[in-house]
Amino acid sequence: MKKFVFRLEALLTVKKNKEEDIKRRLAKKNREAEEGRAEGRRAQGELKDFQKSVKEQRKGGGESVAELRQSVSHRNALKLALLKAGQKLDGVMVEIYGVNQELIKAAQERRAVEIIREKRHEEWKRENAVAEQKFIDDLSQQMFIRSRQSSDA
Repeated sequence: MKKFVFRLEALLTVKKNKEEDIKRRLAKKNREAEEGRAEGRRAQGELKDFQKSVKEQRKGGGESVAELRQSVSHRNALKLALLKAGQKLDGVMVEIYGVNQELIKAAQERRAVEIIREKRHEEWKRENAVAEQKFIDDLSQQMFIRSRQSSDA
């Protein structure tokens, strides 16, 4: 009995490799998104801590105009850092969506080739079963003829 050979095996391998590459890119983008979330949490924490400390300082009073200006300027810088972190995260999320769409398409292409492979394998199994049954039928027919010839003689 001959072995099943799928002529498009190389194509299937290429499709699988492409899908794995896209999965790696998606994982990288997901790490970037997590870093962006962490950066946003850090910036938000810094802003909250700063606002809390300013509130405590103002209870005591006695702040100069220069300190107030510096306080407002620092708070605006922290808010800007928080905004930039959010924008960066939004950009990464858009990229993740795009890579995810590529992954879906690559998986569909790979699956299409796998379906062809499965159908060809089933077809090969049916053809082999027919050939094997024909061989068994021929063998049994020959045995029957031999047994008839030996009983007649």
